[in-house]
Amino acid sequence: MVKVPEYKFLELLGETNETCPIQILDGKYKDIVYRYGKISLKEVENENLQVNMDIDMVVCPEGFDQQEPEFTQLIGEIFVDIIEKNMASTKDPVDLEDDVHQD
Repeated sequence: MVKVPEYKFLELLGETNETCPIQILDGKYKDIVYRYGKISLKEVENENLQVNMDIDMVVCPEGFDQQEPEFTQLIGEIFVDIIEKNMASTKDPVDLEDDVHQD
C-alpha cells in the first residue's frame, strides 16, 4: 500500500461540470494537479474489484507519464481516501448501488 500524501482540492473557476482539481502537496509528485474523469468499476474473478479511471492532468512536469505505475497507484489511494473520509462523515449508511452505472 502506498502512503497517501497530503493533498487539497482547488477551487473551480467559472461554470463547469468537471470534477474539482486536486493538488498533491508532498512527496515525489508534489505540486502535480489533476482531476478525476470517468470512473468505472468492474467485478473480476475472485470477487475482486477493478477500478478504471480517466485522469486529466492540469499541472505536471513536461514529459510526465501519468501511466507510471507508482503514480496510478498513488492517485488510486487518494481516491479511496476521499471516499473513506466522505463515508465516515455520513451519519446514515449510503447505498451506492442505485448510483452505479455500467457501460
